[in-house]
Amino acid sequence: MGEVFLAYDRSTQEPVALKVVREESRMPGDDEALRQELLLARSISHPNVCRVHDLAPSPWGPILVMEHINGQTLHTHIRRRKAQGGYTADEFRKIASEVTAGLAAIHAQGLVHGDLKPGNVMVTKDRAIILDFGFAQERARLGARRPGAPPDGGTPNYMAPERLKSGGASPEDDIYALGLTLWEMWTCRVPEPGYKPRAKPMRTQIMFDVPASLSVDEVKQVFRCLADDPEMRPEARRMRFFNPVQLTTSQLQIPKERIAPGAPLGRSYTETFHPGAQALLVTFCTNATDAPGLLIPLNQPTVTVGRRADQDVVLPEATVSGHHAVMRWQAGTWLVEDVGSTNGSFADHSYERKKRLSLLHGAEAQLGECRVKLVSFANGSAQHERAKLYLARHDGLTGLLQREPFLRALAEEVAFAKWTGSSVSLARYKIRGPTRSDSERPTILEMLALRRVATRIVELTEMMMIAMIPAVAGRTGHLKFAIGMMGPGIDEARAIVEQVVAQVQGLMPDTLDLDASVVRGDPEHPVEQLLDF
Repeated sequence: MGEVFLAYDRSTQEPVALKVVREESRMPGDDEALRQELLLARSISHPNVCRVHDLAPSPWGPILVMEHINGQTLHTHIRRRKAQGGYTADEFRKIASEVTAGLAAIHAQGLVHGDLKPGNVMVTKDRAIILDFGFAQERARLGARRPGAPPDGGTPNYMAPERLKSGGASPEDDIYALGLTLWEMWTCRVPEPGYKPRAKPMRTQIMFDVPASLSVDEVKQVFRCLADDPEMRPEARRMRFFNPVQLTTSQLQIPKERIAPGAPLGRSYTETFHPGAQALLVTFCTNATDAPGLLIPLNQPTVTVGRRADQDVVLPEATVSGHHAVMRWQAGTWLVEDVGSTNGSFADHSYERKKRLSLLHGAEAQLGECRVKLVSFANGSAQHERAKLYLARHDGLTGLLQREPFLRALAEEVAFAKWTGSSVSLARYKIRGPTRSDSERPTILEMLALRRVATRIVELTEMMMIAMIPAVAGRTGHLKFAIGMMGPGIDEARAIVEQVVAQVQGLMPDTLDLDASVVRGDPEHPVEQLLDF
């Protein structure tokens, strides 16, 4: 629907690209769509997103002045690689990581591309660059719809099932389009509208065996992008392809989902107390299960904390004493003094009751069986909403997935194993005391041990498996949790678990033990059966 001309900008002495809508393709609203593309593109500064400089009038309508990219579209690039025998693993990784980074930059601004496909990605000698984001969706919104026109101005071949059915561009639809774009690099074939690569085994569909040279995690990310359920698709910012120039396989670089505490306080805020600059976010309560996500502003430099209504900070948890503690602000740090509570106060990664503890920005403390986190965002803010979404899916004590989200994620792992013909095992862990039964409520000591041990076991498992993306791990009972292990056979998985148990046993009090077992995932059986332990 448009033409792009190479031009020379005499003021900057640089080549630029001029984009104009052809007269025969013009639709009502195109001028506004071009203006929106300019505004949206200017809000993003990223090497993998095309820069847009200006919108200039002309006798042929508004002309968009853009960065000149000396390369070819990924669509053309794929056709040429097909003639040469397909992509190498490193070529695929480089393009995949750069397109993903560009899409993540778009989503970070709260924007949606709306028409991601190989034809809207340029490939140069040194980078891949996303083009044309924002125009298609704005054109569809403002323009008069023609009979048979694709919904939302996008390309049906790369639309997610829910968009084909109901319309509506979204970040999740962009991720599905990303998955099909990467899939096309494997198959060298344009997908048909509504095509679902997950419906048949992977190796019966690909033309060139690029995935054979990729890690399990890299292939799994493409599989997850193509999930029918939008909630199961990964976020672009958490996707990771091994790029030797930019990345290593260091576990510190695995982009795990966490509660971001907000920006740390600046100098003026640490020198003088500012009401409401910080707040306590409730992350876990044993008895008040609806309390996680509650945000309580700290409006004065000294506050009382407890369960009673007359306390400055009221925590709705039965194991918190009526008057539990006093918090005092001191140069950006909160000093928490336990005032003789029944169930005690605890610092993170410590089993001892604390008379006094320091709560730094982003840190957590446990009062009775309630955990609170010191944050710097406001009630109802975007960061608060993200924190509540996180706590809806994750156990606030351990950070592991809660049972139902874990079962869904585990079902994805088993489906991926079937799709690729690989194996998946489940490592199951249980903390036990000398006289406790599984139905008994955990003590605070056991809760602290579970948190500490579960965190460390997940880290060690990812390290031993040389993982590039977070392992699928979930809490399955009072003192139980499990970790999906994709790739290793059952014997190798058992060896990993034995090493992990040997390293974490010393992290627990002497009165507790850690039991572990490994079971193979079977696509023919419900995943719930894997959790029985």
